[in-house]
Amino acid sequence: MRQRVLVILNLSLVSGLVILGFSVISPVLPQYALSFSVSVAMTGWAVSAYALARMLMDLPAGILADRFGRKRNMVLGLVLVVVSSVLSGFAPSYGWLIVGRVVQGLGSALYMTAATTWVAQISAGEYRGRFMSLYSGLVFAGTAFGPTIGGYAAARYGLSGPFFIYGGITALSLLATSILKEPDRSASSRTRVSLSDVRAIMTNRSFLLVNCAVLTLFFLRAGVRSTLVPLYASLNLGLREHEIGLLLTVPAVATSLISVPSGWLSDRIGRKIPIMACLFLSAIAVVLIPLVGTRVGPLFAVMAFYGLATGMQGAISAWPADIAPSEKLGTAMGFYRVVGDTGFVLGPITVAYIAQTGGGAFVPTLPFVVPAALALVGGIALRWADDPAVRRAPVDAEE
Repeated sequence: MRQRVLVILNLSLVSGLVILGFSVISPVLPQYALSFSVSVAMTGWAVSAYALARMLMDLPAGILADRFGRKRNMVLGLVLVVVSSVLSGFAPSYGWLIVGRVVQGLGSALYMTAATTWVAQISAGEYRGRFMSLYSGLVFAGTAFGPTIGGYAAARYGLSGPFFIYGGITALSLLATSILKEPDRSASSRTRVSLSDVRAIMTNRSFLLVNCAVLTLFFLRAGVRSTLVPLYASLNLGLREHEIGLLLTVPAVATSLISVPSGWLSDRIGRKIPIMACLFLSAIAVVLIPLVGTRVGPLFAVMAFYGLATGMQGAISAWPADIAPSEKLGTAMGFYRVVGDTGFVLGPITVAYIAQTGGGAFVPTLPFVVPAALALVGGIALRWADDPAVRRAPVDAEE
């Protein structure tokens, strides 16, 4: 047990550094895109190009993790992220920025799919929820301070500054990853994955329903938190980069604080209730954002509530891992990440184009309503998903 916790902590801290680097650029990315004289609608592609590349790479990354092990994928992925961060920071045009974002997405897919699979593998059993939520909580903690760091870096060094910080943080992550030792049982269990294996995973009803919720949460994370909120804060409220960074830090801190308790709860009562609550409460929070008008204080309060609601997902990655066959775990987690990144692609593009109805001078209410409605539908759909953790809950209760 102690060894498992140490490995999970190691993976969590390294992944947290990777996400810290990514979140450093989140408060400035839309404004950085606008600096290349593109429309508000086009800024969504600066976020979605990264997610689209990740989406296309996630499933191959999972298959490669099953076939060749986890660590190799992780090291290669981090190298790509370092190179692409420097490329994005020196981008002479919007096109080069998009190229850099695509390479970042490929590297992130290789790293994150392998890391998530590794954690899911060694946390199998009645403790999976709390272990995977520990991983998620520390990863979310990485997002907590990144926006503030990025906002102040942009204010001091310009909008390209956070990209170089991203590369430096990822380089540290690469060093930390190099000391990880992949367990022998992982190497011995490497298997070939056929198309029928992939089809069997993708056609499992409960697996699909859970992944619909995953799509929704990633849609909200990228569409609302990474795109709408920075644009709304900048165009409607006139906040500066460091203030936007602080605004994005508030929900990230709240999410990281509640993720671990939520994962523990999901081991006791199952995954379904906490994640349905996450979706319903997130829908309420998203609708409240534009209702605060130009009042900055209430907006910070709403973002804190949004972070707490998001944190209820805690162990959402544990649910598809519960359903998937253990020998094809990498493939299943790759598909899980494909679905999530589909939401990451669609979220920014969708809300940015809807936001364009404000004429580019302000963000209207409608782009907030669409993701809120999607969250409600996703939460209702989970009613018909099987929850294997419920059957384990009585055993866990006897500890």
